[in-house]
Amino acid sequence: MSIKQFQQELSKGLPSAVYLLYSSEDFLLYEALSMIKEQNEDINVFNFEVFDMSSPDDSLPGEQIVDILNTMPFMSSRKTVAIKNVQKLSKKDMKTMENYLAAPSPSSLLIMLYDGASPKLFEMSGLKNVKVISLNINGKDIPLWIKDRSKRKGIELTDRAVEYFISFIGTDLGMLSAEIEKLSSWGTGRVFDVDDIKGIVYAGVEYSAFDLVNALMNKNAKKVFRIFENVNRTIKPEMLLGALNYQFASIRSKALKSGSDREKERFREVFTLLHKADAAVKTSHNCVLEDLLFKLLRS
Repeated sequence: MSIKQFQQELSKGLPSAVYLLYSSEDFLLYEALSMIKEQNEDINVFNFEVFDMSSPDDSLPGEQIVDILNTMPFMSSRKTVAIKNVQKLSKKDMKTMENYLAAPSPSSLLIMLYDGASPKLFEMSGLKNVKVISLNINGKDIPLWIKDRSKRKGIELTDRAVEYFISFIGTDLGMLSAEIEKLSSWGTGRVFDVDDIKGIVYAGVEYSAFDLVNALMNKNAKKVFRIFENVNRTIKPEMLLGALNYQFASIRSKALKSGSDREKERFREVFTLLHKADAAVKTSHNCVLEDLLFKLLRS
């Protein structure tokens, strides 16, 4: 299942008794829970509870959560319980939850949020009463996500504006959402093109990942590191890598339509270097981006 299917379930009032939502993007899990809360804003506080298994202050033992789920709702047809970071459940709590999933209460809605690419918590036989939904987004779908989220905020971005958006901000969905929110504060019903959002989105940044990739393609080492010095002050390494990946992917899709085997090999090398840099950044290696730029200039 996908984000679109989650939205369809939401529009139907989440009819199933149990949902397991998973994503490697924690922002998408946060957004999904926010949408569920918005839909249930008229429900009183006694019928909507959220527990976080990664927080000792906001978590409860599995037995107590099950007791809450099996308690009749107060002046409402259904009680909602959300469990964040369900991957942090202990083995004992996991067994308790498995027993509940076998026969969930018809007067309760249980939302389990799993932070990761693929949930491997319960036996498949224990998920027969659970609707499992993936909230992951592929890189190629990010432009569509930006347009959809903009529409929900009452504004519209042109294709050129979306490209500009990603080249400046990268592919971090939380940052993209924050900038869309900023644009919507300038007035709903507007259509934003590149010239409209310059100076609003990430104001003060003189260069973007788009400029950096152009300099790399032109083998202009001096310009590459001048742009990098400027961009590096305002964009996190993970965001810049995401933006570079997106820009190179856009160039590759156009180039490979009539490209040679040599051109294909060149792009294969580029994406291998980007993947290795992404892994190195996550393990806190020093000078990862500088080393990546040197290698890209030589590739």
